[in-house]
Amino acid sequence: MRCRTTRRALILRISAPLFLIIFTSAILEPTPGSAAALDIGKLVHLRIASAESDYPVRDVYVLTPKLNGIKPETLPVVYMLHGWSGSPAGMISAVQKPLALAFSQGASPFIAVFPDGNAKTHPDSEWADSSDKKAMVETWLTTKVIPRVEEGRIRPRSERAIFGFSMGGYGAAIIALHHPKLFGQVVTISGYFLTDDITAAFEGAKKIAYQNPSNFLSAAINFRWYLAEGVDDFTQPIHGQADLWGKKLKSVKAPVAIVKPSGGHSFVVVSNQITPIAKWMKWPSTIHVGV
Repeated sequence: MRCRTTRRALILRISAPLFLIIFTSAILEPTPGSAAALDIGKLVHLRIASAESDYPVRDVYVLTPKLNGIKPETLPVVYMLHGWSGSPAGMISAVQKPLALAFSQGASPFIAVFPDGNAKTHPDSEWADSSDKKAMVETWLTTKVIPRVEEGRIRPRSERAIFGFSMGGYGAAIIALHHPKLFGQVVTISGYFLTDDITAAFEGAKKIAYQNPSNFLSAAINFRWYLAEGVDDFTQPIHGQADLWGKKLKSVKAPVAIVKPSGGHSFVVVSNQITPIAKWMKWPSTIHVGV
């Protein structure tokens, strides 16, 4: 008999340490002269202010792949959201090498952005603005992070995607649905599409309704969707969510790919999905000239 676990029970098993990890290109780049080493790109650490009391300044990491003479501002951008309780470090560790491999195998390159969506008062932030405004993660991401990361050239929605794992999968979906003019593609791995407010960030029927993706289903047609859920992921409330949300997306004729990879609720699934996701992503044909 398979054990059904909760997101809370999985915290210690799937999360990276919560202490701040500072990356530098000197640490992350492969050893010069190693033919087998992948060029895993350059990772830059940003500190971006937020209008909240929990984290008045939040961390963001920006991973730019090897460009082969291409200017960074010509690349599309993918915002990658971690789960709870996780960190940008966990997502970076899971995707950095697989991304480099995917790009080396012909997938169109993009800039990957890893913001910190943690909160203190309501640790299960859901990548949202809490009712008491002590966490303002969604507002921070959409109004502060995007302009700072893309300050060389603000991308159109066709050149911007949002990606998330677990709580980040929920965050990617609801943020995109709230802001259909910002994103063109949504990727969720082990995500869920309902309110799962473990630490009471949402108060009142109006706020709870606002955080329910089903109430914004009419906006779903604006995006290409990629839903991945491990065949052995029996975590609640994640189990079965890809099929349920996929059925809703199909009901409004939103383009959706539903994938059932091997594995459970882990970064192994995230890592293994990076190449198919990078190949699935669709960008305007006018970019990547010379790649």
